[in-house]
Amino acid sequence: MKLARPIVIALSVSLFLAACAAVQQQKAQAARADTGEFHNLQLFPQNITHDELIGNMRGFARALGTRCDHCHAANPPGSKEQFDFASDAKPEKNVARAMLRMVHAANNDYLAKVNPHGQMVTCNTCHRGHTVPDTNAPAESAPPPPPS
Repeated sequence: MKLARPIVIALSVSLFLAACAAVQQQKAQAARADTGEFHNLQLFPQNITHDELIGNMRGFARALGTRCDHCHAANPPGSKEQFDFASDAKPEKNVARAMLRMVHAANNDYLAKVNPHGQMVTCNTCHRGHTVPDTNAPAESAPPPPPS
């Protein structure tokens, strides 16, 4: 159990550093004006900026090891856009919404009340680059010490 704490700390620091790097990369790009181009947003605020929405989508893609086509339906060939982002045709999109609700509830209803360090659950907490979370618990490297 003593080994688990340094691993959790190391993972938290790694996630924090990765997030900082992503934020810096996003800031380096020119901001696009919000043109009201988003339709069928159910969990994100209607006034979310293009850069914020794309940043979130990229984070989901990295955490699940996917691309846009995992959740978003393709438009017919020859269309202006490759994907119909507003479409709910793919069931994975509704699964993603349910998962976002679950993560939000875990962070706000539980962790915020008991976690003094501000650590939060993210998609990567369980998925770690795979569409289906690994349900096997990590193997312990050594048995816990006997009680003294």
